[in-house]
Amino acid sequence: MSIKATRARKLSIIGDCPGSFEAMIQAIPDAVFDALTSRQIALLVDANWRLAGASKAIAARSAIAEGGVWDVQRERFVELRATP
Repeated sequence: MSIKATRARKLSIIGDCPGSFEAMIQAIPDAVFDALTSRQIALLVDANWRLAGASKAIAARSAIAEGGVWDVQRERFVELRATP
C-alpha cells in the first residue's frame, strides 16, 4: 500500500476495516487516485461506503417487495418465505 493510501486509511471512517477499505480504494481509478490528496481519498472512500450501504438497503427492500431474489449462481428466482 502506498504512503498516500496508508494516510487515507488512517483518515477514513472505515479505515479500521481493512478488507472493506481495500475494496473501496481499489475501485478508485488510478488517474483519480493520483490527482487526490490522502484526505480527499478518505472522503471519497467513506462516501462510497455510505452509498454501498444505502444501495444494499434499497436492494433488500426491493427483494422483500418482490417476494424473492435472483440467485446468480443457480440462475433462478428464489422466493422469500416468512419463518413461523
